[in-house]
Amino acid sequence: MKQYRYILNDRLTLEEMIAEIQGLPEYVKGQKGLLQIVEQDCIVEPIEEDLRRLTHSLPKLQVIGMTSHGALSKETHSIPYTVCTVLFFEKSSFEVDVYDCHVMTPREAGKDYKCALRGYESTKAVLMMSSDFSLCPEPFIDCINELDCELVVFGALAGTKRMGDDKSLVFVGNHIYDRAILAVAFCGEELHFAYDYNLGFKSLGKELVVTKSDDRGIVYEIDNKPAFDIYREHLGVEMNEYFFENTSSFPFMLRQNGHYLARVALDYREDVGALEFAVQIPEGSTVSLGYATEQYLLEESYMNAKRMFGFHPQAVMIYACMSRRMLVGDDLAEMEFDFYENVNPNATWAHGYGEILHANGLRGFLNASLVAVVIREGEVTEEEKKRTFKDVDVPQEYFIGFKPLSSRLVRFLEATTSDLRYAVDQLFRVASLDELTQIYNRRALNHFIQQYIDNYGGEEFIMISPYSSEEKAKQVAESIRANVAGLEFEVAGHITISGGLTLLRPDDTLDSVFKRIDDALYEAKETGRNKIVYR
Repeated sequence: MKQYRYILNDRLTLEEMIAEIQGLPEYVKGQKGLLQIVEQDCIVEPIEEDLRRLTHSLPKLQVIGMTSHGALSKETHSIPYTVCTVLFFEKSSFEVDVYDCHVMTPREAGKDYKCALRGYESTKAVLMMSSDFSLCPEPFIDCINELDCELVVFGALAGTKRMGDDKSLVFVGNHIYDRAILAVAFCGEELHFAYDYNLGFKSLGKELVVTKSDDRGIVYEIDNKPAFDIYREHLGVEMNEYFFENTSSFPFMLRQNGHYLARVALDYREDVGALEFAVQIPEGSTVSLGYATEQYLLEESYMNAKRMFGFHPQAVMIYACMSRRMLVGDDLAEMEFDFYENVNPNATWAHGYGEILHANGLRGFLNASLVAVVIREGEVTEEEKKRTFKDVDVPQEYFIGFKPLSSRLVRFLEATTSDLRYAVDQLFRVASLDELTQIYNRRALNHFIQQYIDNYGGEEFIMISPYSSEEKAKQVAESIRANVAGLEFEVAGHITISGGLTLLRPDDTLDSVFKRIDDALYEAKETGRNKIVYR
């Protein structure tokens, strides 16, 4: 496998890039190749011309792509050039599908794609792009998950030049789509994928509860007050044209399957004080405001990139949120890419409206993150093992010496938040422990059960059975498994379930019980599925 990256600017034209690709040994040999193009603007006519020239002059390559996202503030800039990357495969292959969502929903498209995936051999990962901000990709990804929950899905939602003026586009070959989902399935026994989810944002302040929302991504009330009041009270932000610029660096933070996710508010509804998000935030969700510093973002990306180096990738694909660039500035945003260029000099990147990663409990749609996916074909060679990671020279003035006022304020708020949460924990302990026996009372038990059950989402469920023996518990679990295996569902078809089972022990804590269940569930999935494992 081989990756090449091209930046089209005043030093390299499209025609010069085409001529260079035509002379590559992989192209001359006829190796299967994929060309991803990320256009800097959303004007259709120049994009049509680029696609026409690419498909005409490079008929051996499959061309896909999307539009990039514009700058979010006056102090930062979008990438002012078109970025192309070419992936060549020696033994592996890929399949490209596109679904026009003017005529079908993402869920309907996902059902069709699930059927298509069944026909592909040894699919290892799916690259996904979509256009139209109102088109949530998660129902499409859910269908892939129904077929194979271990399949990695990554990519981005196409961007637009200016927020509030959605002109996002995706393209396949000569065709341009303003409301569509594009999927590339990478297939082959020799293919290996790994991924990084870089967030770097942390939760700040007290936790809040979404008390009214809908399935279109609109949050009406938080703690029974208009959702917008959260930004007005905590940041002093008012409803005006600078809303997105003022709030995007303070996303909502929530937990999903053990991961922190950021949700950036895209707009507000003045009449009811509601906030608009790209995906649903269900009622009952616990959220808090998030924040980050330059150091948090860069340290996490640096450590992940260094870890990825051990994978010895032959290709690196990066999809990053423009809000990170707005937070750290242009120079440090480029440094974040430099970390991954040290993993592979031809690493390529794109800024979209949102990032996509379905893996390890992440459902799909992300905000404020950097998703890096690395690929290799075949095993690591001895020559590759000799390579060493080259450190990026990070200017130390960013991290030591004089601290800007903003960094000192963040540190003060962190300490205050930590003190506040400790005080709340102590109050909870006083209210929940019997003073004489020091045993948790019923109020505490209900709280812990609800907390742990809420932490399980997606397609994982918990059943608690009181006064049960090992034999009885196994009978109940096996009965549920067998009944599900015997059903045929209208949408999902035939599915099976795997389960982890355990009994409480005298020395158990909540953490030890749930770790044992998780370990048993993991063993059930890894050793064939459609079974119950007892620990």
